[in-house]
Order: sequence, then structure tokens, then C-alpha cells
Amino acid sequence: MPRNQPTAQRDPFIEHYFKRIDPKLAASFTPEQCAAIKNMFGARGVAKHAVELRRSLPIGRRRYYLVLLLGRERRGFDRLFSEGAVSGPFTFVGYAITAALWLIPAGILAVILQALL
Repeated sequence: MPRNQPTAQRDPFIEHYFKRIDPKLAASFTPEQCAAIKNMFGARGVAKHAVELRRSLPIGRRRYYLVLLLGRERRGFDRLFSEGAVSGPFTFVGYAITAALWLIPAGILAVILQALL
């Protein structure tokens, strides 16, 4: 654990990552350095989403995970652009793919319901 950090202020995020390094080296980190590491890894509080679905699915001999998050976008345009989430013509392609992924199952469901009724 980093030096100068009282037991009451121990951070589970930092402790988790510092378990993997030499204790002497871990003790040499200052609280400011620990905060910078935590910030670099993007550690933050639990985000609230309108829809949050997290499942682990067994398929064959392996397990795969499925995560569906839906909520209001809080990132600014500059950040979205720098992360590549907004990129001109490719944004249209992304919307088209997303629409297809929603419309294809809806169409199949409509055909099934029509056949049943």
C-alpha cells in the first residue's frame, strides 16, 4: 500500500492493482501518484443507466458476456470526437447498422405474430 496513506483511507481500487507489484515499490507511491494512476485507468463511481443488463452466457465449452447499457449521453462533443465516437460519414454507417440490428428481429417477430394470428 502507498506510503502516507492511513488504514481508514485505503482505496480498494489501488489495493487491487498494488497486490500485483513488489510491496517495496508499492510503498514508494505517493497519494498524488495513486490518484493519477486511478484517474488514468478511468476508475470512477458506479454509473447510473436507465437500462443496465449484464449477463454471462454459457455457449459450448466457453462463457461469453453480454452487456447492454442505455442512458443519456453525458460526454461532450469534443470528447466524443476525440474518442472517435463521432466521425462524420462513419457515424451514418453506425446508425444504419444499429437500425438494422433493431429492425431485423422486429421484422421477424412481426412475421411470426402474423403467421400465428
